[in-house]
Amino acid sequence: MRKSRKPFMVEFSGTPEAGKTTAIRVVANMLEEVGCTTLILNESAEKLPKEIPKGIFDANLWMHYITQAGILRATYTNVDIVLIDRGIIDSQFYAWKFYKEKMASIEEYQDFQKQCLKGVDPDLFLGLKILPKTAVSRRGAEGRIVNEKYIERYNEFFIEYFKRIQLNKSLIETDEMNIAEMNNKIFETILYAFN
Repeated sequence: MRKSRKPFMVEFSGTPEAGKTTAIRVVANMLEEVGCTTLILNESAEKLPKEIPKGIFDANLWMHYITQAGILRATYTNVDIVLIDRGIIDSQFYAWKFYKEKMASIEEYQDFQKQCLKGVDPDLFLGLKILPKTAVSRRGAEGRIVNEKYIERYNEFFIEYFKRIQLNKSLIETDEMNIAEMNNKIFETILYAFN
């Protein structure tokens, strides 16, 4: 049986290099300064075993299981707000993206959907988006994943999926913001939804 009070869950997702991971650390400190206790769940991709190649459907499935386990654990912590770097909705997005790009079959996609725990969706979903040129600039150069063509396609998929999400959500476009403005916008969005 799930406990009645759980922390307020905030999931971050969006364009690679949009500033999610950095913002999470800064915003956690900002929330702590106003009296909210926080917990950060790091992106599960950082824990992907070397045996599983990045960028494949099974890698996303593995990350999904790890993320769900972390979120389930977090529901039993005694904090006010949990900040999740690429959580459940993000892994659902990636499964859908793999299917749309014909990198996964309809059967694989349907099986994936059956692997989603009920009752662990975030209370607030934050999508951070930047333009392809900005993503490449922040990375320092084009690479295998972060290149303008990939980011352009990624953003198209992400916006299409974002529109379908039936949760409390906010899209924050970070191109025209400096780091302080972005962090303040995220902080204010979370605090407003939390109160």
